[in-house]
Parts: sequence; structure tokens; C-alpha cells
Amino acid sequence: MNKAMVLCVLLLLCPAVKAASELELGAGIFTTSLPHYLGSSEHNNYTLPLPYVRYRSERMSVDRNSAVGYLWQNDNWHLDVSATASLAVDSKDNQARSGMDDLDWVFELGPALDYYFAGQPRSSNSLKSGLFVRKALATDFSSIDDIGFRMGPYMQWQQLVWQKAEQTVSVTARGAVNFATSQYVDYFYGVGAQQATAGRGEYDPQSGYSGSELSLGVNYNSKRWWVGGFVKYYRIKDAVWRDSPLVERHHNLAFGIGLAWKFYNVEGN
Repeated sequence: MNKAMVLCVLLLLCPAVKAASELELGAGIFTTSLPHYLGSSEHNNYTLPLPYVRYRSERMSVDRNSAVGYLWQNDNWHLDVSATASLAVDSKDNQARSGMDDLDWVFELGPALDYYFAGQPRSSNSLKSGLFVRKALATDFSSIDDIGFRMGPYMQWQQLVWQKAEQTVSVTARGAVNFATSQYVDYFYGVGAQQATAGRGEYDPQSGYSGSELSLGVNYNSKRWWVGGFVKYYRIKDAVWRDSPLVERHHNLAFGIGLAWKFYNVEGN
């Protein structure tokens, strides 16, 4: 879901690649099933060939899911900046949003303050808790709209469970509680007077609690191959926008699996 954002960030930062401690490039195929948006009863299934990018240095980490820049450290406290993205949704393909404006690509960027109970940002084994704040922008690549902020606390555990020579298997679990501004919530769940129908009433959402999520990922990694999969559960039963006519269910599930062949590996100084 976030591959395009990862690639864009890498290209913007290509002058820094020469100083990378590790850079891997490859190509693969990824299959994923994602809800159109949280609360939607409809899913999109994607099977796509996509580039594989993994870049790690003392100041930055870019992988399949996100781009993270390490800004500051004091003992176990770390201040990072991260970026993520979500796919656009064509409203004609979604029954609840039929006749409404499309949902554009949404890119999010902002800082996160982490406390590491074990390990460090680039450790194979780590346990951390943090708080993130991200600015959200929606774009169809012809214009950009400010759609507010998303924020919340989270906890993440990463464990190396098997290693043999250059082959590893790792597990990552993450839980987060999300909050959002009214502008962000309105972009996804607001219904204006011109968009209301007999079966879809007007709705003006408020800011506040926007649900929780729990994810589990497993990755096999070697010098030439990467295989990974994830499952992610969203609970939005008590979200402030749960009464929007665009919300059709209070639970969502997303999952995916991918295979990539790495054709380029380099380690810098």
C-alpha cells in the first residue's frame, strides 16, 4: 500500500545513498486485500509487480512500508520522522460512496517520539512505545488538499526468531490507537448537503478517537530473496465517526503477501 511513497522518498534522497550503510534493490510481486476505507464493507484485491527497496543508515531507514528519518536520541528516547501513504478509491466502485467525490491518494508525514524498552531503531530485536503526529495531504497528482492531522500512541515489538548464515526470519507486532482532527475525519466520512440521498443522510463529523489497530508481520530475508506477509485488524466500533452513513461495519481486516528477488546489494562505510 505504501510502495509508491517509499520509492518517492528514496529518489528524493538519492544524494545520501552513497553514504548508506546498506542498500538493497529488487523486483517482486505483491498480493494484498485492503478495505476501500476503514468502515467500508468493500475490499480491493491487488496483485502487482512492484520494486523492492530497502535502505538503512545511521540517519534513515526506508523499506516496503514506510520511510523513517532518525532526528535525535537521548538514552532510550528517540525522535523520528516518518512517512506513509494510502491508495485512492474511485467512488463509482464503492456502493456507499456512489455519486460522491473520489478519495485521492493520502500521504502522511510527521514526527514520532519513541521510548525503547529494549533494543534500538536498527536492532533485530526491539520493544518500543511511542506517540506519532502526522500531517495528511490528499492528492490526485494535479492538486494537493490539506486534510488535517492524524495522531496517537502505539507499541511495537520486533523479534528475530531464526537465523542461519545470511538467512533470517523475523516477526513484528504493532498496536496503535488513532485520533484525528475533524478535517481529516470529514475527508473520509463527511456527507455534505449536495451528496446526501434518501439512503445517505448529511453527516458533519467531529475530531477525536478514530479506532485502534493491531498488526502482525512475518518476514524471511536473505541476500537474494525476501518473502513476507502481514495481517492487520482494525476496530472502529467506538470511533467518533461510527455513525456516518459511510460506515458499514465496525471491524476491518487487511492482509497481504509478497515475494521479491534482490538484484543489487551494497554496504557503505
